[in-house]
Amino acid sequence: MSADNPSYNQKPSNKMPKATNQADKEDPEYLAKRAKNNEAIKKSREKARAKAKETQIKVDHLKKDNKRLEDKITVLGQEMQFLKEVFLAHAGAQNPGAAVAGAVAGMAVGVAAGEQGGNMQLLNSLLREIEQPT
Repeated sequence: MSADNPSYNQKPSNKMPKATNQADKEDPEYLAKRAKNNEAIKKSREKARAKAKETQIKVDHLKKDNKRLEDKITVLGQEMQFLKEVFLAHAGAQNPGAAVAGAVAGMAVGVAAGEQGGNMQLLNSLLREIEQPT
């Protein structure tokens, strides 16, 4: 053997030659497994699409509900501001303690808006103070 022969440097293989894949693909057992797997994949993908669609519907509903609530907060804030002004006008005309009434009205707006420092106990205390006859 000479160095010119390419098979000279190769080791002999102990493995059996591989069977052609074509014969395996025609096997009824293989075909049944492939069909079952294809159905499982189809079902899994369909389930994932349905879940994604359901999630998107929930997201859309929550966004719509959130927008409605934000609009309600805005309207209630405007209403509270109007009522505060009416209250202050009324309290100022009839009560020399209008400063306390103004503080109560301002505090009420803060509590209604959910602001930090909108202390309900302080608001109740001020309301009791206004209700007491002088």
